[in-house]
Amino acid sequence: MTTHNDETIEAAETNRLPQNEVEPAADDTLKDYREMHVDAPQPPWHLTLDPPVEYDGQKYDKLIFDFDALIGKDFQRAERTFTKLYKAEKNETVLPEMKHLYQCILAAQVANVPVGLIMKLPRRHYVAVRTEALKACGSSPEEEKA
Repeated sequence: MTTHNDETIEAAETNRLPQNEVEPAADDTLKDYREMHVDAPQPPWHLTLDPPVEYDGQKYDKLIFDFDALIGKDFQRAERTFTKLYKAEKNETVLPEMKHLYQCILAAQVANVPVGLIMKLPRRHYVAVRTEALKACGSSPEEEKA
């Protein structure tokens, strides 16, 4: 018959390190890793559209982009949408994150508006929105030019 005390002792015995092994000090294990640096959360972007942009019979005078609210599934959903809409040329290897269409899809998801609205934005708004979407993908405009 096994008692509770015997089980506790047995569990403690199985978790013990062998005699010749010494448990590493906490500072020794930190030397094996580099710390990942992540940007602090940022407030959402507010974009005033002046003049308002009309799309599908609805006028839009402002858009809110909360790129920090994105989760992994949002990127996957944007990639699926991109794959359905983008028509690759022969022998073209596509990196969705580097295409305008993918960035528009991501921005539209974040702003909860149709993709066509993002594509219809005037240049001064479109470039700013696309730049922020590109940053949300982990790139920057400087990297794209390289």
